[in-house]
Amino acid sequence: MAINITKNNFIVIKTLFEDKYIAKSSFKNKKLLDALLSCNSVYLNGSRPTQVHLNDEKALYGVIKSNGYNINSLEDIEYFINQEEKPKSRDEVANDYSDTKRVESKSFNGLMIAVLDKLEVTFNNKIEYLYPTMPGSGLFLHYSSKLELADDVVVVGVENPQVVWKIRKYKHLFDENKKYLFLSISEYKTNYQYTWLESFKGEYIHFGDFDLAGINIYLNTILPRLKICKKHSFLIPENIYTLIKEKDYKKVYSKQIRFENIESKDDTNLQELIDFIKNNKITLEQEMLSN
Repeated sequence: MAINITKNNFIVIKTLFEDKYIAKSSFKNKKLLDALLSCNSVYLNGSRPTQVHLNDEKALYGVIKSNGYNINSLEDIEYFINQEEKPKSRDEVANDYSDTKRVESKSFNGLMIAVLDKLEVTFNNKIEYLYPTMPGSGLFLHYSSKLELADDVVVVGVENPQVVWKIRKYKHLFDENKKYLFLSISEYKTNYQYTWLESFKGEYIHFGDFDLAGINIYLNTILPRLKICKKHSFLIPENIYTLIKEKDYKKVYSKQIRFENIESKDDTNLQELIDFIKNNKITLEQEMLSN
């Protein structure tokens, strides 16, 4: 018998996809959790409180589809969640997803990027050049294209797309003698984006919000994709502690409690930032670093 996956179930699944783990207590649908565990799409960490960790995205989507939901991406999940305040039945969702009037977002499967200076790249096996765009805009590369970078190009993964579109406001944070490609890693959460990162061999810098949620994205979503890159780090400006204290965003920290167990065992500088945020219970959004 098919499992009825409600709106609340999909909200939990969406969080699992985004954060890579979630408290087991959040999974109210035991039948669904058992199905996910049986196909190894998730696993339990065994600690207290018990957490459900994402193991295989394709297998998880497979469970959803096998129960009658034509859902293949985060965009599909968000579409379902936003349809109604009341949960829909499996049959109602099936009808929704066969509706030809529904707008598909597959065309946005790709990379949203920007550069500070003219940058030579290999695009579809040919030498091409990327150029800075006008403020408030970026360059979108569809997943059907192929982008390759020279070994000396540093990829900067940016948590908020608005920063990518206005990257010149943040130029002072980066070494003027290096070559950079800025990649939005939040607005377009697509499989291609992560697949491309998995193939990247150069240096990666993560430019996120200075809060536990932003650090969690780096540690649990991005780092697992960077197995073959030569170097990776979390961007920590020299004056960040002064700026965080000046802004004193305590209200924002109240939403960070579920990430208080994160730690960085291999990066002492990042662990120092984590400890500072926890001890002072304040945060800072990356937009505050604009010049």
